[in-house]
Amino acid sequence: MTAFLILLLGLGAVLYFWYAAIVRRRNAVGEALGSIDAQLQQRHDLIPNVLAIARRFLEHERGLLDEITQLRSRAMPQLGARDVSGVAEKFRTEEAISADMTRLFAVAENYPELTSSAPMIEAQRSYDEVEANIAAARRFYNSAVGDLRNAVQVFPGSLVAGLAGVRDLPPFFETTEAARQPVKASDHL
Repeated sequence: MTAFLILLLGLGAVLYFWYAAIVRRRNAVGEALGSIDAQLQQRHDLIPNVLAIARRFLEHERGLLDEITQLRSRAMPQLGARDVSGVAEKFRTEEAISADMTRLFAVAENYPELTSSAPMIEAQRSYDEVEANIAAARRFYNSAVGDLRNAVQVFPGSLVAGLAGVRDLPPFFETTEAARQPVKASDHL
């Protein structure tokens, strides 16, 4: 009887510790998403300044500038999204912003008066810094998602995941195929 009680207590302890590990990992994913959102907010705050500087020189690129503005407007309410489908949509929108901003800077290279402008140089430097921080936050997020997925998918994680509030697994951040391709300024002229 004591052996059965010890076995039962041991099993309970294992399930509790697994439950606690899943909760910690779920919270780490939320923390990582918060870090991404903080960096995305910085990018969103910087975009209007970059566009204002570029508009002075790139009037005939109005379509690209308007597209970036529309994407930013669509992305702002998505900051803070934590549901699985909301996170995936946020990543798609942010990837489109990133691609368009890369296109904008590539097009700007054809305008020496724009690329030599001190405000544009500073804006591009700030943007590059924010993008590097976003990339670091995304790596942290993907690591947290991987840890959570491993904890949930390895037995007995699948049994306790629901109790820990993990019903759907968050998506990994993955770049699109288009984002992996090098940008050629000549394609946008």
